[in-house]
Amino acid sequence: MAQEIDQGMQIRELEQTVSAMRDALELKSRETDERVQAEAASAAGETAELKATIQALRVELEAAHERHAAERQEAERLHRDELRELQETVQALRLQLEKRSGD
Repeated sequence: MAQEIDQGMQIRELEQTVSAMRDALELKSRETDERVQAEAASAAGETAELKATIQALRVELEAAHERHAAERQEAERLHRDELRELQETVQALRLQLEKRSGD
């Protein structure tokens, strides 16, 4: 009978140990899940921030390209205007020289 009582106590102790281990395991599992969720949320936030930064940089780059293209077109226009003015000046000087040589 004492042996049965000892076995009964051992079984209860084992059941309590198993229950305590199960509780500890469930707690660890919840903590791990919470950490994973927190890290996932943080990573999602960082990803959104990086996407926004990339988009802003793209917009800035496109604006810089447009400014550069406009500046290049303006420089080309000025170059053509200067070339035309020089050609007109050369033509006018030639006419003056021709008139003087004809006089």
